[in-house]
Amino acid sequence: MLDQGIAQFIFHDSKGLEKFLSGQEELDLHKGLLKYGLTTKKFLYLDYKGEQYREIVNYILDYEIDHYIELATQEKLEELGEFEYEFLPEKIREANKILSQKGYGLFSYPTSGDFYALFIAKLENKTKLLQAELLVDERIPPQERRIQYYC
Repeated sequence: MLDQGIAQFIFHDSKGLEKFLSGQEELDLHKGLLKYGLTTKKFLYLDYKGEQYREIVNYILDYEIDHYIELATQEKLEELGEFEYEFLPEKIREANKILSQKGYGLFSYPTSGDFYALFIAKLENKTKLLQAELLVDERIPPQERRIQYYC
């Protein structure tokens, strides 16, 4: 079962998280957090094939607005938006080069589907985020059952 402390690192500023978590006792908390991330738009859902348009850049901009911070200059975000890649983790690595300068990172929450669930979190919580095994599915390789950080 997912440690609820991990949820606090992912959704650290969410007012509805406590209420949401209290109703998750009977449900799979991992799936519940995926659902919560989707409904609150705290997760960016991308197909394994990649982005359409500038979804990662727009997600970063939305995060900046929601949290009243600047994670990247307009110039850096434009470069990121134009970044050519073959596989999505390449672009996530590029985003992390930019975000890490401000102490943040773009992490991938494990899913059993054919999509990425990305979220932004502080790098000070990176070790804790990467340690927790979130999916309990023997068919999925162990490293893919955990939050991923591409650097």
